[in-house]
Amino acid sequence: MIIPAYTIEPSSRCSTISLHVHPSGEIHVKVPMDYDPLEVRQYVIESAGWIERTQRIFFAQKNPPVQYSVTIDDRVIPYTVTFKGTRKNTSIFMRCDGCIEVRAPWDATVGSVIDVVEKHKDWIRQNLMGNGKTGSQTPSKAGYEDSLVHDGMTIGYSVQFSSRARRITIKIKPDRSVEVVAPVRASREEIHRVVANKADWICAQVTSTKRAVAVRRSFCDGETYPFLGGTLTVRVTRGGSRATAVRNGTVLEVSLPSGMLPSTEQETIKHAVAITVKNETLRAAIPRAIHFAAAFGVGAPPVNVRKNKGKWGFCTSRGNVTFASELCLLPPLLFDYVIAHEVCHLIVMAHSDRFWDAFCKVMPDCHDRRAELKRDSPLYRIFTD
Repeated sequence: MIIPAYTIEPSSRCSTISLHVHPSGEIHVKVPMDYDPLEVRQYVIESAGWIERTQRIFFAQKNPPVQYSVTIDDRVIPYTVTFKGTRKNTSIFMRCDGCIEVRAPWDATVGSVIDVVEKHKDWIRQNLMGNGKTGSQTPSKAGYEDSLVHDGMTIGYSVQFSSRARRITIKIKPDRSVEVVAPVRASREEIHRVVANKADWICAQVTSTKRAVAVRRSFCDGETYPFLGGTLTVRVTRGGSRATAVRNGTVLEVSLPSGMLPSTEQETIKHAVAITVKNETLRAAIPRAIHFAAAFGVGAPPVNVRKNKGKWGFCTSRGNVTFASELCLLPPLLFDYVIAHEVCHLIVMAHSDRFWDAFCKVMPDCHDRRAELKRDSPLYRIFTD
């Protein structure tokens, strides 16, 4: 055990040994004048866990992951430990790059974290080796692309491995691409068999005409997006000292430093578009929410905006409405439909007849707008990943 450094402070006012951890991390031990150094040392050793937790809380703003390692089958496996105040228990995560991350509560001791890792050696071995056998040199399984032919139709699909996945799942993305998420232990043959068994369902989803097909975005110079009933075009300039983004009317001017990798440029532009879209959604949604609140005869609700792939908006029982950040990409009629729909929930939470009766009084063509939104939603979801 590592004994933390401490400073002894004898005092005539002290009758017992007491520990004090300062915000700087320094440890001071206040003791009686006739203290025994061995007794003080033993007291510090017994209090090492409390000292460590207290120091960790003081260093909450400086909480870099700590590197440790575990030996599995004569192989030293490094892992990082991060202490988080929001966690209730210690969990081990296998990242997509094959690295191991341990997230622990603030009050967990290093010893308890190490014990958790030791108890899960078999799980770590299985995920690192892919098939549970030792001696494999492949620390993680990379995804791949494959295809199969069903009733004369070629179905292409991509496979991603996840340490969190417990079974093989198939997802149809808004752009009609097929993604398979599988556990690390799953074999290629097993994945292909699952896809083949679901081939009828996949073909039906991919060829369905009930919904529009999303356009996969490149987030590059010159790309245009629907925006507030018009369009927003990205214009990229290079050579700046840092990355900046400014919306000038219908143009989003993005300045990038020289020498950035293409993938980094794409992510930077995507981030700039996402921030712009989120801000404009909030700016445009607030006055429309106030307008429809007055129309429904209710108070104006607090409006929030966040990334939401599933819903365009939702209303809580506390009267807060939240909209998807991409809402400003919708045409004005559909934009107003979503705003009015969520504000109407301030009157009736459920989608009952009473809800639709109240909704139709303010927006008589709400059912037509609802059908259009359901059909064309994929066209306005530009962040499909």
